[in-house]
Amino acid sequence: MTQKREKSIVRKMKTAMAMGVSVIVLSACGQTEKPEETQANVTDGAVEISDKVDEIQETQNVELADSANSNPAEGKEEGHPVTGKEDIFEENLTGEYEYLSDYGTGRLTIKQTPHGFDISDYESEASYRFLADASNVEIIEDNRIYIKYPEQISSDGEAVYGYYVLEYNADEIEVYYGKSSFEEVDFLYHATKKMDAGEDGYEYEGEYNSYDIDEPALEIKKNDDGTYQIQIDLFRLYLLDDGIGKETENGLEFTVTGPGSDENKMNGVITLEENIAIVTIFGQEWLDFAGLNEYRFYKTSDVPNIYDDSGDINADSETTAEELLDLFTNGSIYAVDSTDSTRTFYITDLNMNSEEWDSYSIGEKVDLDNDGENELVINGIYGGIYLDARDNKVYEFASGGGTALKLSYTCYNGAIWIMYSNRMNVGYEAYHMKKFEGADNLVAEMNFGEELVDPNNAESGMKYTWNGAIISYDEYTELCSKIFAAEVSTN
Repeated sequence: MTQKREKSIVRKMKTAMAMGVSVIVLSACGQTEKPEETQANVTDGAVEISDKVDEIQETQNVELADSANSNPAEGKEEGHPVTGKEDIFEENLTGEYEYLSDYGTGRLTIKQTPHGFDISDYESEASYRFLADASNVEIIEDNRIYIKYPEQISSDGEAVYGYYVLEYNADEIEVYYGKSSFEEVDFLYHATKKMDAGEDGYEYEGEYNSYDIDEPALEIKKNDDGTYQIQIDLFRLYLLDDGIGKETENGLEFTVTGPGSDENKMNGVITLEENIAIVTIFGQEWLDFAGLNEYRFYKTSDVPNIYDDSGDINADSETTAEELLDLFTNGSIYAVDSTDSTRTFYITDLNMNSEEWDSYSIGEKVDLDNDGENELVINGIYGGIYLDARDNKVYEFASGGGTALKLSYTCYNGAIWIMYSNRMNVGYEAYHMKKFEGADNLVAEMNFGEELVDPNNAESGMKYTWNGAIISYDEYTELCSKIFAAEVSTN
């Protein structure tokens, strides 16, 4: 959950708690806020408040004393029905939701009862977080349920509360928890509604999010021939983007290209526990590489955002180079490493816009390879990174390689050249330039530089070279004046 979203949640919770209900029955082990004046009738569907506040308080005090020496979840009476809170069922929230817990699969259940409704959260079959009813619900506002739950009760009747916020949307619930107030809750888990299987079982096709980063990480698309395209994006580890699967009695069995080479084929299987996909990759080689061979993802959509089998963002779409570069900069797609085509990186993998020495920033778009389409400059250490978009992918076109390979570009003889500079030693400068006509089509190279005739004698004078041949000082100076006058530094 991002900081921006956390602030939004807190702001909405503050608003929700400040408006709407004048008197709220807190919980079977809590207290009732007593206003100075009780509003008897509120129109437009607002809560109608009873004026028998003292009677309600007395009833709750009896319940609190009865439960002081017992587990608050055991032997608890059905909660008091609270007018207005039954609206939860208009959202069709009743049912069982599942999530990944420390004990395996957790279960969050919402069900209607003769006295209102119950909400229970079991981390496992033997342990629970809460067993709540309507009396534990403070308010339902803006698709959020606020639960104040007594987690401990001392012998003198004092209760220690936990604060839960259940944010619901369609068939998903995100749960937040805090120990002091609703305004100080943190993300706890994401639960998806358990669906009944049809005659043909559960459908694999769709988009699934990672539990680790809560972003799309598994895409499964069914082909016309009954096979499946499968992509598994393991955050900052590896992208398996060419999986081909087939349904068997064991699940959705697939093959995919692993790290190292195109010849490294690995096998795996995907099984479903309702809306949770469990991906298992077989083989000691993968286990040695990743340290783990089982991964879980939860389904968020029946429509996959699948790349095609070559790693394109969408086999059926035509995306311009400008659009592809923009997709990279906003974090939607990855770029392919120039030194290893099996490795990829997202912009979030770079140290962006910080004050640190090795940080990067987004630069301008320039036609660096003379093909009529712009490339993207990522300014940064040793000249940064140049990115090219072609064939529905983003590629690393050039990158700085240290003080001996500092990257820049220049205009020379009417074309853009990529230049690598080495000025790391006193009395020595060397430059290597490349001209492209398309980022995958190198058409010319050039080398020039200057160095001491005798590297051990600073008085020996300088010699100047161009493509291996010694040239005069005047020739060298004229050449440098043309090249460096148009050089653009991308540090």
